[in-house]
Amino acid sequence: METSNHFGALTPAAEVAAAFSNSIKGKTIILTGVSPKSLGLATASAFASQSPANLILTGRSAEKVEASINDLKSNYPNIKYHALIMDLASQSSVRAAAATINDDDSIPTVDIIVNNAGVMAIPDLNLSEDGIEITFATNHIGHFLFTNLILPKLIKAAQTSSTPTRIINVSSFGHQFSPVRFSDINFSKRPSDLPEEERPDLQKTEFFTGNSHADDIYYGFFSYAPSKTANILYSVSLNQRLQEKYGITSFAVHPGAVNTNINRHATPSDIEQAHKRVKELGFDPTQKAIEQGANTSAFAAIATNLPSVNTSETQVKGVYLADCEIDDANVAAFATNSAFAERLWTLSEELVKQKFEL
Repeated sequence: METSNHFGALTPAAEVAAAFSNSIKGKTIILTGVSPKSLGLATASAFASQSPANLILTGRSAEKVEASINDLKSNYPNIKYHALIMDLASQSSVRAAAATINDDDSIPTVDIIVNNAGVMAIPDLNLSEDGIEITFATNHIGHFLFTNLILPKLIKAAQTSSTPTRIINVSSFGHQFSPVRFSDINFSKRPSDLPEEERPDLQKTEFFTGNSHADDIYYGFFSYAPSKTANILYSVSLNQRLQEKYGITSFAVHPGAVNTNINRHATPSDIEQAHKRVKELGFDPTQKAIEQGANTSAFAAIATNLPSVNTSETQVKGVYLADCEIDDANVAAFATNSAFAERLWTLSEELVKQKFEL
């Protein structure tokens, strides 16, 4: 069997899937945010190559999800595919999608969920129909609600399966630029008016973008970064609640620099400058093909040689992965802080108006 040392930044996701095929064959896997030419579709393709029983693909657009399924069928026709239409920014849509899964007796268990969907750098402040800033609503709250609602099927899988039951949250190195704004989710304050532990890193932002945006009440990247921090903190909370009790592990992953449609609000010059700045910060911004960008999501979901996440300390270790390996060195302390994880869980329950006792 392969180990993490055999994989790297440019390993195709299909190679990872082949190495841990037993974690996929006959399993039920859900992926959010699947559309043509997307990271979600590349991840789904890697899983499809190893004969899962069910691949459940979600997205806002029925047309795009069906196009993705048709693409997969052309290569892997014998898989049972399910299109689940869900707008993560709408709690009513999320609840309806979760009910579809929970009420489907032909899907008694869910072995893996990859919370892949996301939006990035939306130029203007927008609130969801539930009154939540749209990036936070989509990237975190929708996934929090959907995953928690279908947890009984994940718990059942963990109780009956000999292979890993995993919850994967696709984060980003971009989390480094801001903690969660617990007191100002909807961006009514300038950075200097926030509590110190909630302020974005203006120095890093200026280096990265050429402007600190210190006087901006809303800035697109300031909304993206805390949502990606939330993805990691959500994994921290899931491990605290599920790992020891049920054997379910959650990882947050950084896919790397992949040119997908999540960048649709950024200009080519913005992307070029971002890559240049990241390199100057000491990181390799090697542009990955989509099949390579999906490798860490696949690895985190199926690798049998990953250690348990260490939740015994204030700073949780082993929860953040990049380039198919644990990457504690490049995750911000505010993204693995157990107290912040609890604050986020409480805030998230308040925003969805439901408590989850796990």
